[in-house]
Amino acid sequence: MGKRTLVSSWKQYQKLSQSYINKPDQKDEIITKLDNLTEKINGDNIGNALFTLFVKPFVGKCKLVDFSNEHSDRIPNWQTKYDEDAFKISIHPLSIFNFIETVKHIEVPDKSVNFIGCRNSSLLVEISKLPSTYILFLMVLQRVAFLLQIAHLEKRGGIIEVAEDESYHTMLWAFKELEAFAKKTYGINIRVHYGISWYEAEWITGK
Repeated sequence: MGKRTLVSSWKQYQKLSQSYINKPDQKDEIITKLDNLTEKINGDNIGNALFTLFVKPFVGKCKLVDFSNEHSDRIPNWQTKYDEDAFKISIHPLSIFNFIETVKHIEVPDKSVNFIGCRNSSLLVEISKLPSTYILFLMVLQRVAFLLQIAHLEKRGGIIEVAEDESYHTMLWAFKELEAFAKKTYGINIRVHYGISWYEAEWITGK
């Protein structure tokens, strides 16, 4: 068996996660396999590649990125989270692949009725065109954006106000960082390469 890499590890997660989602009668068996895979991947420090590429340049207080298979009766509703005591970002692959499947069937609200919901859903629809590895990168970068508080605004008197729809703003920041990374590393324009049509200037307000 060749040396385990981030890409090969993610392919293993994808195969098991899709089986979990599509074969409910085999969930217990698949969870055991996911537990074993997560233990091996964390033992090999695979998350260090994500830390070096996407976290270290922005967040000095974070020291580690690892993978999690935390579970109960259902898939958790978080894809990444930050542990302030351990200075660690954890990634939940099963939750990310569940998110990918969910976005494929997302219903976009009417723009004139629900502008914020329409804007966020429309962005997710475009992002769903990316391969799952890039969506993994996006999720890590979005967690970085939350930690940087890029959607927090300081008002007069030192009052901190969170911009409306923080999830949208952090995802948009992550997407822009991913664009720069793909251009520098692979020499590709991901909007052109994957047919992503997104012009944020059109979504400043609902007017």
